[in-house]
Order: sequence, then structure tokens, then C-alpha cells
Amino acid sequence: MNKAQRSLYRGVNKLNNIVKITIGPNGRNVIIDRNNGSPLITNDGVTIAKEVTLPNRYENLGADVIKQASLKTNIEAGDGTTSAIVLASAIINQTRRAIMWGYQPMVLKDALLSAARKALDLLPQYVRRIHKYEDLLRVATNSCANAEDGELVAKALTKIGPDGLISLEMNQMGITQLNFTNGVKLSAQIASPYLKTKSLHNAKVLVTSNTIKSIQEILPILEDAVQKQTPLLLVAEDYTPEVINALVLNRAKAGLQIVAVRSNATTDCAVITNATLIDPQNDLTLARATTTHLGKASQIIFENEQMIILSDEKSPTFEQHINLVKDELTAATDNYQRTRLKERIANLTTTACVISVGCPTEAATMEKRLRIEDAVAATTNAMRDGVVIGGGLTYLKIAKGLSKQTIGERILKRALPAIYRQINHNYHFNTKTCTAIDAATVIKSVIQNATSAAAILITTGEIISNAI
Repeated sequence: MNKAQRSLYRGVNKLNNIVKITIGPNGRNVIIDRNNGSPLITNDGVTIAKEVTLPNRYENLGADVIKQASLKTNIEAGDGTTSAIVLASAIINQTRRAIMWGYQPMVLKDALLSAARKALDLLPQYVRRIHKYEDLLRVATNSCANAEDGELVAKALTKIGPDGLISLEMNQMGITQLNFTNGVKLSAQIASPYLKTKSLHNAKVLVTSNTIKSIQEILPILEDAVQKQTPLLLVAEDYTPEVINALVLNRAKAGLQIVAVRSNATTDCAVITNATLIDPQNDLTLARATTTHLGKASQIIFENEQMIILSDEKSPTFEQHINLVKDELTAATDNYQRTRLKERIANLTTTACVISVGCPTEAATMEKRLRIEDAVAATTNAMRDGVVIGGGLTYLKIAKGLSKQTIGERILKRALPAIYRQINHNYHFNTKTCTAIDAATVIKSVIQNATSAAAILITTGEIISNAI
């Protein structure tokens, strides 16, 4: 084994040593010193991993490769991010021994990926579906390591279901509360990166199916928003460069909280916010539009190329609008069109909830928000894909089902128990009376991503760096 490989593997183990203390219900927190703002205190594995930069550049490269397992697990499952790093580290250490015995790295890579597929084939026999509230509560509580917060997440998902909309926000009241409202997710593209923001609160909404060609067309509405300091969302088919430049200027100089989006879901947006759709078919043009034509939204969240609108003021014609869309579905014969219409109906009729997170300090609020965010994702996946026994015990069961006959399965058989051992080290528990449960999605994602990241790293033999 050469110097480059030793550096990469040291980086993996150093990352693992930092995050492994957080795993399990009794996992410790890590405090992250940030140059801007308050320090962040968290036991969220992926958040901690993102902040880790090792002093040795080459060791840091190894850590970065394994971080990808944690990041992807977070996207897919919302939990198990620390488990992915612990397992990847264990696989790397087992594989190092195999290389010393004379096995070729490319052979080991293929063997590991094959073993991972065998492990995932064994998973379904340990999965059971959720049928009662108590199971949801246990998953949520286990994920966020707090009974009160777990109950809040379980209540939210019991009412809105796995396809409902959940929004998290932080407050300065020092209390955490749950509110239900109407919500819809629509495709929308922010018209300029200079108008980008995470969310708008208590905003007015202008909706038009046309292109906004001149700033003069909407000037009275902009002036009213500036005067009253009201956040404003513009939803249109398109905007001319002149309009976008003027909006950016208004935002920068007048302090106007404004977001302009391009969207083809203008009709749905108007209905959910109780706005009047500015459209020639309604005998209405932008030049004649006034503030009385604006809709309202309690909160608008922007993510990727979508926006989530939470509103308590649906249009009086909402039910009629839903029935028209259902009629379209009945008349549709194309499978793709039917699927899109079903998604549209589901989005329009979804109940949404807002979890407002508050603690006495900003650092505690941020830490709690991260925990609840993970619990929402894990519990949603549990509702969809079922649950398995937690505490690392399912990894033990899968390990027992693997063979010793192939090198890939032998390595994974020895590596999988590392998760159980670390949880038991942090939180001693009786395996016979363990009541913790995890989403099956978490187990699947951890095994897939940890094995993939480790397999890539063991085939790396040299480092090319531009460091001086």
C-alpha cells in the first residue's frame, strides 16, 4: 500500500471518529464553530460531515469521498447519515486487510457491489408495514431523539399522510408548534438569481397567464408593496429583461421583498391564493390590474424549480376548479396525461402543515430544526416502505445471512455489525427488549451508499493535487 492510499484511508477513519459519537438515541452533540453567526450544536451526521475539513489535504480527499455516502443517504432517506459513514469506514478497514492478503482492488470492488445486492435481497424479510400510530411515533422519536418532538412529527404525518406538504420554519417565541393549512406544490422557476430567496411570509400574489412586458404595467402594484412593506410574488408566463432588471433594482434599492417566477400553473396558483387571474379571457389586462386582484399566501417556499404555497384563503371557486380538473382526467386517454392530472389533483387537495421551531437560544433552535427535519423524512419513508427493528440489529441480521464463501460477502459480513457496536457503545441497551424501529429505506440507502463509496475509494491508487 503506497503513501497516497494510506493518507486516503486515514482521512476516512478521522471523519468516522468525529461523527460516530453522534449515532444512536444517546449520541453526543458536536459543536461547529462558524465564522459567521452563532455556533451550531448538532448530532446530525451529514451536517457535521459537511463541516469537516482535515488539515492534511490528502487525508481530506479520503474523507470527502466517504462524505458522499452520507450526503446521498440524507437525500434518499433523511436519516442514517452517520451510519453510512460508520459502515463505509468499516468496509474500508476490512478491505485493506484483503488487499494485504493479495486481492486485487478491482476484483474487490465488484465483489463488494455484488455483496451489497445480496444484502439488499435479504432486507425485505425483516420489513413490516406500519398499521398504527404507535409505530409512527416510535420511528419519529427514534429519529429525532426526543419524545415531544417525535409526537409532533407523528401527529403531522398522521393527518397529512406521506404525500402531504410539511414546511419547517424557525421562530423567536421559544416554543415549537404545529399548524395545519391548505398547501400546493407547483412548478416554478425564479426569473433571476438576484431575486432568489428561501421563502416569503404573508405575501400578496399577482398571477397572470401573459408575459409581463413593461414595468409600467405593474408599477401601481409595486408602489403599493413598497409603501406598505408587503412581500410580493409575481407569477407569469415570462418577463422581458427590462422588467427583470427593474425588479432587481426595486429589491436592492427600495428594500422590496419580491420574487418573480415563471410558471405554467397560473390557474392553479390563482385558485389556491384566491387571486384574480390576469388574462384576456377574464377581460382583464395587467394595465387594468389593481391590488384588489391580488391573492394572499401565508407562506411561499422556493426549492429547486418548485414552489410550495401555503394559504388559508382558497378561492370560492376552488371546488368547481377541482371538479373541472377531474372531468379532464375522466376524458383523458393518454397514460402520461392521466398521470399528470392525478398528480395535479393530489397537489391541489393536499393538506399542509407548518412546524414552527423555537427554543430559548438560536443555536438550540437550529439544532432542533435539523433533528425534526430528519425525523420528518425518516417517518415519511417508514409510512411508504415499512419499518425494521432499530438499534443496528437489522444490520446484524443481514450480516448473519451473508455467506463466508465469497470475499465481498465476507467483508460486508464483518463490516455491518460496526453500526450496532457503535450504537451500543454510545447507548447500552438490551437487544432482547429493544423497541426502536427504523425506516426500511434508511437501511437500504446506508448499505447501498456506504458500499459504493468504499468500493470507489479502494480502487484509487494515486493522488494528483495542485497544492504547492
